[in-house]
Amino acid sequence: MRATFVVLTLAFALTVTGCTKQSGTETKQKAEAEPLCMPVPVRHYQWEERARSITASVKGIDKIVAVQIDKELDVAIQVTNFNRFKLESIQKEVGKKLKEAFPDANIHVTADKRLLKDLQRLSEEQWPTDVKEACQKKKSLKEIEKKMKG
Repeated sequence: MRATFVVLTLAFALTVTGCTKQSGTETKQKAEAEPLCMPVPVRHYQWEERARSITASVKGIDKIVAVQIDKELDVAIQVTNFNRFKLESIQKEVGKKLKEAFPDANIHVTADKRLLKDLQRLSEEQWPTDVKEACQKKKSLKEIEKKMKG
């Protein structure tokens, strides 16, 4: 009787200890995986091209850069000469047209020259097939979005 009690106690202790270690490892893995990268980020080149053509239909824009990763559509425009006086209305018109064309997307439009260069650099880079690199690119886009106002 006593031997059975000892065996059952040991079996119970091992079971509890084994489960605790597994869930601890699982928690570490969940902490390492970033919510930003679940599911794996996807870049939509065809939608970027469509966004550029829609933006080009707005009068007064000289340069357009568009990047879409998942549902985030970021557009940077360059406006020169006297069109700078109408910059705010041009940005609003671009935002309105893009929202009509992409109702499910989160749209960000900027005319900041530095952000245009950052977005241009990101746009020219080939989209990686590696998950970690794709996550890094999405983080870069998120940092640019934080600097945009709309």
